[in-house]
Formats: sequence, structure tokens, C-alpha cells
Amino acid sequence: MDLLAVGVITATHGVGGELKVKSFSGEPQHIAALQEAIFRKGTTERRLRIQGARLQPPGVILKLEGMNTPETARQLIGYEIWVPRRDAAPLASGEYYASDLCRCTVWFEEERIGDVRAVWDGGPAQLLEVISADGKTHLVPFLEHFIREVDLSKGRIALREAEIVR
Repeated sequence: MDLLAVGVITATHGVGGELKVKSFSGEPQHIAALQEAIFRKGTTERRLRIQGARLQPPGVILKLEGMNTPETARQLIGYEIWVPRRDAAPLASGEYYASDLCRCTVWFEEERIGDVRAVWDGGPAQLLEVISADGKTHLVPFLEHFIREVDLSKGRIALREAEIVR
């Protein structure tokens, strides 16, 4: 099953075992609509039913089955919420899931620059962390000014200019 991380548990909320969730997409509505999810931290994984959810900007408050006190809920702080791709936030034109970008190589014309290792939230633009063959790390702003084309079917991101990685 193709799973995507959609958020992370950041804190407990109240005395009934509720949890605060930060959405990775910035659009928490899809998390509030979930009925079940996989919660992962490191190599630990738990599938839990969601009893209730409500939006509390900028995130979501979740009530999970079996989490009835702040003490039991606190055990899930730091866990990421993973769901099937169909349950993740829908993408608009020109938007991509970070996990899909991390499967790409970066090219300038016919020169392979390196592999995308991570996508960082860099304020005004996301940053692609690109590792070159010689082990150097480059941060490439994921903006039209720098990115000419993204072709997920080929796992390829084409740069407009090479100076950003020199």
C-alpha cells in the first residue's frame, strides 16, 4: 500500500486524552476526516481508530480509541500520521507530495546533478536537498525560477540554471 505522512502529533490537549496534530500540507481538513490511520515513530508502528476530530487552526485535535487520559495520549507525541495516498490532501496543479520528489534525480540539461534526499520547508519556498555524486549537499529552492520541469513518471527534475548547484 502506498502510504504518505500527513501530519505529526505535537502535544496533548485537555484532560480527555486528545492530541494536537500539525498537518504537513497546511490543509488539515483531510486529517479531520480520517477514521483510522497508522501512527509511526522510528520503527514503532500502531494502527489506531480515530473516534473524533475537530479543526483547531492551524491544526487538528484528534481523539483516538484507547487514549482516555493525557498520560496515555502523551506516549504518541512525535508520532507521524500515515495514510493511504487516496486519504492525503488533494494536490492542485503544480503541487507534489514531498515523498514523490524524494524519489527524483535532479538534472541540468544532460548532466545529472544528484538525488533529492529531502524537502525542507524554507519559508517562502520549499527547498530540495540534493546530494551530488561527490557527496556535496545543495539546497535548491523549489520555485519556477529554478525548476524548469518535474516529471514524476521519469523521476526527474530539470533545473533552469546550473549556477544554483555550482
